[in-house]
Amino acid sequence: MSYQLITAKTSYAVTLAEAKRHLRETTADNDIYIQDLIIAAQAKVEEEYDLSLTAETWELKLDEFPVGDIEIFMWPVASVTSVKYTDADEATQTVTSTYYSTDLLGKPARIRPDSGYSWPETGDVANALQVQFTTGFTSPETIPGDIKQAILLTLTDWFDNREDKGRRFTRVSEMILHKYRYR
Repeated sequence: MSYQLITAKTSYAVTLAEAKRHLRETTADNDIYIQDLIIAAQAKVEEEYDLSLTAETWELKLDEFPVGDIEIFMWPVASVTSVKYTDADEATQTVTSTYYSTDLLGKPARIRPDSGYSWPETGDVANALQVQFTTGFTSPETIPGDIKQAILLTLTDWFDNREDKGRRFTRVSEMILHKYRYR
């Protein structure tokens, strides 16, 4: 199982203005550094907790269809764009969305074959199954406040402790984010 980023995010959970207000920074002297910290803190939160907070497009690759549901270990999943596979003749096929249903609210998100339909056989090739999906909240304003707070606390710690290259979470950030961990 592997995930490949198709389209990267263009916005972040925390704005520069929000970060500066949290840091009590009033000048533009550290704006570039603060923006870098926003990006790094969000990336750390997303990586550690299997989150994708702002809109991105991803592709899940598997060698074959699983028995039962296809699980996407990333949250939140906004939509499933396509389910494609390589058949025994090494031709790419698309599973029509009328043959499956999705549970995008669950952790993990799931794609389930409809009653009476079985996932098709794949060819004997690596990454024969490709599921393309979009992730992220509908806008930065809809991201849960506690996640944004954890990002702000993390970047504040990194801002205040620039010489510490450990880039870890504060205990409070870990406590806030704990409820988002699911595997």
